[in-house]
Formats: sequence, C-alpha cells, structure tokens
Amino acid sequence: MKIDKRFIFLIGQARNRLFSRLDQALLNTGGITAVQSGALYYLLENDGCMLSELSRALMLDKSAITGLVDRLEDKGLVKRHTIPSDRRAMTIYLTGEGRAAAKKCLSVTREYNGAIKEGLSRDEVETFSRILQKIIKRFSE
Repeated sequence: MKIDKRFIFLIGQARNRLFSRLDQALLNTGGITAVQSGALYYLLENDGCMLSELSRALMLDKSAITGLVDRLEDKGLVKRHTIPSDRRAMTIYLTGEGRAAAKKCLSVTREYNGAIKEGLSRDEVETFSRILQKIIKRFSE
C-alpha cells in the first residue's frame, strides 16, 4: 500500500472528520461546538480574563473572538464586563450555565482525545504530539 504524503490534505481531512463528529457530540451533550467548548474550558481555568487573552489562547483574531463571545453570551454561557479604567477592554466571565455546560462537555472532549490515542503506543503518542507542536510552532512565527 502506498503511503500518502500529502500532509496538508491529510491534516485537513483528519481535522474535518474529527471536528464534524466532535461538534455533533458536543451539541448533543451541551449545546455548544468544539470551538465554543474551547473558550469555556479556558474560562474554567482563567475566569475573568481579558478578551485579548482569550483570543491569544484560542489563536483567534479579534473579529472571530468577538463573534464567538457574542454567541456564547447569547446562549447565556458567559458575561462581558468592561474595565472602568479602559472602556475598550473587556473581561469575560462564565455564568453558572456556562460552567455547567463546560463541565458536562469535558467528558466528551476527553473521550475523543482518548479515541485519537487508541491503538497508539506511548512512544507514538509522544512523537505525534511533538510533531503537531512543531507544525504549530513553524506556522505561528
């Protein structure tokens, strides 16, 4: 069998298939998408962070993060607060519903992360992780 070395194609296919299934599972469980869950998970550990910090953590530009937070706020999962000393700066807080949705969806995300690792040795998982991190770093500079 010939090994396909079209990495951009393969990474794209893997991402599309994974996120399509993950989105559906998360929507069924907590009514949120994978990207939305990423924001909620970040806020579980960094509640009250600046909007710019959330943007950097999720690697989303200003317009994308604004839309994401708009959708989460419309669902009642987060609240924005302006900083009195700089009215342009915003902090983001989880609501009780947001915290509950994040915790409910964490098990789904863990399940999918486990499925990715299934059948791989510890060395293969570590190698795969290092390769993905190198790709991310190479294209982040």
